[in-house]
Amino acid sequence: MQQERIRNNAIVLSQLSIDKEEILEYLRETDSLNEYQSFMKSPVIPSRVKEDVERQISKKAGRSKLFTDFLIVMIRNHNEGLLADIIREYIRIEDQKAGFLDAELCYAKEEDIVSGEKKAKKELMELFPGKQFRFCLMPDPSLIGGYIVRCNGYEIDHSYKGQLKQLEDRINGR
Repeated sequence: MQQERIRNNAIVLSQLSIDKEEILEYLRETDSLNEYQSFMKSPVIPSRVKEDVERQISKKAGRSKLFTDFLIVMIRNHNEGLLADIIREYIRIEDQKAGFLDAELCYAKEEDIVSGEKKAKKELMELFPGKQFRFCLMPDPSLIGGYIVRCNGYEIDHSYKGQLKQLEDRINGR
């Protein structure tokens, strides 16, 4: 339910004519301010007070009226605690529009990174023609060797652990 709210509000944000840099600047500023986060997430502070504070901050920061109005609507709908997640989802939506996909590359050893990323990129390009990929590197020594790449619901397993599991399944008739 919460993930759906995040996604829906991110879609709305992506349909508004707000400069992406303004939105990213808001995220950079507010992510590092624990007091701001605590204030916005507090169930004790009335929405009207949060709205007034957000208007003052937005004015001082030089934010556009449209983006300020979006933030106020988020507060009125009690989504102020989800704003960082909404903006991160917005970034993913915008990246997908621009042809970028995020991929997770799990590797066992440092030496597996370069060859794994090259091979993974080639395989992903066959699955998703015309897309570009950003890899998030995740060490996983349990893979023994090789790599696993995950992207957009797909998983490609070229790890030694995966190969041993396949061998075990064949031996056991599974």
